[in-house]
Amino acid sequence: MSGWLSISLRLRLLIGIGLGWLVLVAALIGFSSLNGGALARHENLVHLEYEAQLLADQLSRELAERQRVMARLAEQLDIADPALEARLRDQQPLLALFDRLMVFDAEGRPVADWPPFPGGGPAIGQRDYFRHVKAFRRPHVSEPYRGGETGVDQVMVIHPLLDAAGGFLGLVGGNSSLRDGAAYLNLHGRRLGEAGHVMLATADGQVISHPEEAWLMRRLPGADTHPLLDRALLGWQGGGEGLTLAGEPALVAFRQVWPAGWVVAVYLPLEQFQAPIRRYARDLRWVGTLSVVLMLPLLWWLLGLGLGPLHRLERQIARVGQGKAQRLELNTNMVELTQVAEAFNRLEASRREAMESLESREAFLQAVLASSPVGMFLTDLRGQVTYLNPALTRLSGIALADYRSLTWLRRVHPEDRSAFLLGWRDALARGGALSQLYRFRTPDGEWRWLEVYGSRVSGVGRGLGYVGLVQDITERHERERRQRWEAEHDALTGCLNRRGFARRLAAACERSRRRADHPLALVMLDLDRFKVVNDSAGHVAGDRLLQAVAEALGEAVRDEDAVARLGGDEFALLLAASPPETACEVAERIRRRLVGLAFEHEGRVFRISASLGVAMFEGEEGDSDRALMERADRASYLAKSGGRNRVVMAEEATSDLTR
Repeated sequence: MSGWLSISLRLRLLIGIGLGWLVLVAALIGFSSLNGGALARHENLVHLEYEAQLLADQLSRELAERQRVMARLAEQLDIADPALEARLRDQQPLLALFDRLMVFDAEGRPVADWPPFPGGGPAIGQRDYFRHVKAFRRPHVSEPYRGGETGVDQVMVIHPLLDAAGGFLGLVGGNSSLRDGAAYLNLHGRRLGEAGHVMLATADGQVISHPEEAWLMRRLPGADTHPLLDRALLGWQGGGEGLTLAGEPALVAFRQVWPAGWVVAVYLPLEQFQAPIRRYARDLRWVGTLSVVLMLPLLWWLLGLGLGPLHRLERQIARVGQGKAQRLELNTNMVELTQVAEAFNRLEASRREAMESLESREAFLQAVLASSPVGMFLTDLRGQVTYLNPALTRLSGIALADYRSLTWLRRVHPEDRSAFLLGWRDALARGGALSQLYRFRTPDGEWRWLEVYGSRVSGVGRGLGYVGLVQDITERHERERRQRWEAEHDALTGCLNRRGFARRLAAACERSRRRADHPLALVMLDLDRFKVVNDSAGHVAGDRLLQAVAEALGEAVRDEDAVARLGGDEFALLLAASPPETACEVAERIRRRLVGLAFEHEGRVFRISASLGVAMFEGEEGDSDRALMERADRASYLAKSGGRNRVVMAEEATSDLTR
């Protein structure tokens, strides 16, 4: 110690400044390495998401092009054409898009294929994609499958073949191999550096494309090891840090190929993107060491002038930071340090005022949130929940510590989940407000209607997150639903009333006018001698009889048809997609059923019948729902005046009235 004190002041300052500079350089190197790593991670993630979006857009365009080609081909083909095989051969240019073109009939039997299968094409009537297209009669992209005849893993783009009435005649499809290096689905040639690669999978978790062919057609790992991948299979898009399918740590970005229900994943192993950072840190250490050696003389001279006052300034700032002093009191003739001290004192005073204001506001906000009877939540800009108030915790049964995005999603009604996810994605993407209405399962298993409003909170020049309100509106929703039902239904029979029927009739006429292959029929029904029951047995018995008639009418029609009581003993039936012969058959079946309806009251048995008028909506210029009701009403009147208990078509009624 005595040896250290005997060294000159200049040398002591040199050693001290040198050590301080070394520490500063080391701190800068460490900070640069950390900041560089974070920046590199961010930039690489942005790049991966960009690449994933490009690939998803490319695949969407490829699928859209193939679906358009299949649609045009379906318009040109006639499944009954004996020259169908030759017509497929004429489509040779389409083999640039597909490996094979195939046509199957309505039972899944092969009709034509090009290039032809050796020994004939397969029967696909029991395959999932055939049943799907036959049931929904819409274009479809199949799940990956292994061809039983060729043993090739492939995907098929399919378009149904329909007749003029929309009947299913069969399908035309074009398949593409998953292992063909030239196929648009084979992405194994897409590389990012040495080890970065692309994976394509279905939303059901089956691998379509991967650099390692051993993964093709295999199932993806579960959420326990690959949580980001599991979220992507549920429709999430984004990026983060996860594992490759081989278990290697990597940055990964996901994008959805919505037309086919596929997921594109782009992986960049951590080892690959961290290697430049490590080289940069090594070079930075050499530069820092050299700068220490070169800068010591200059630093010695500069710091030698102001070291004393600076040390005093540092100690006073530390006292202010510890709360032992309110301001700096420097005893120095250095104008610069005096100005620094005054600026610091002003800043410290502003900081204390801001902290006091912030603490009071935060305390007030916490009190408001905690005492509010309305459920409230806070999220960050990514939609991650950071706060749930007690009211929302009581409503949902989920505390903040237990909250997970999937936990809440699983409690949303399955029919409302797509709209729930779409609403959140749209609000987060646009930075706008959120307004949702969905069903939510409470801890006791009851489904409740929740109304959610959320808005973005912004600070100075940047967004801070979202604040939202959650209200249980089940009672209000049920009340409004009941009021809407009562406004359009007859209280006695439960059938549509005149107002509700008029709305349904107008909408059905408009649909029938747009689609000529969906004829619309209206049946007007008037009970015969209903007044006898009312007069002899009383109105209570009459009401019971009307209820029995309404029940019989409801059982005689389909779910898509409508039954209405227009008043008194007058009923109407709206038959969708029913040609004249079908409408007459339904009317006749109802007439016979009412004739067989025996109504007993106080020991007396009453039998009734009905006069029915049937009219068809013509869909021509000038025809309307009002005109349709008038034609059906005239036919019903003619049925009653012609002897009751009969069915009359509107055309017959018109000719009879003309005569």
